[in-house]
Amino acid sequence: MKKLHFVALVLTSLSLNAMADDSGLFYVAGGASSGGANFSLGAGTDTDVLEISSIKLGNVNGNNPAKFVGLSLVQNATPVKDFNLLFRLGFGKTTTDFANGSSATRTGFGNGVIFGVGGQYRLNSHLALRGELNRINYAASADGRSSGISYPLTLSALYIF
Repeated sequence: MKKLHFVALVLTSLSLNAMADDSGLFYVAGGASSGGANFSLGAGTDTDVLEISSIKLGNVNGNNPAKFVGLSLVQNATPVKDFNLLFRLGFGKTTTDFANGSSATRTGFGNGVIFGVGGQYRLNSHLALRGELNRINYAASADGRSSGISYPLTLSALYIF
């Protein structure tokens, strides 16, 4: 667990340092993923954003719903005509609920990592649209020993403060 605290501290310090150098950026986002709804809160700059997100992965391994909640560092490329590419790296907790009422989680630096790539189009100073493909580990068995990988596609609208 100490690795998680260290990684969170590093990601937070990177975003806070970037905010001190550039103008700050705060946003809320909501949208749909291939498995359900997704929500996020972000703070940082136009290029470095620390984001807390919740992504529903939908049903995995049959009828077992899974959900990811985590902290990510989102790196945005320099915008060209209001469009930019982005890369996400973060960690969190994926919970899978099973039909027998039990649930299992995947968490930690090795098991709860999220990777994502995508693009973002800024419509105006307060509104942007984002599309992303993520890679997330989930628990594939009720005891949590086996895992699977999900690739949810997310589409979101961002309101920028």
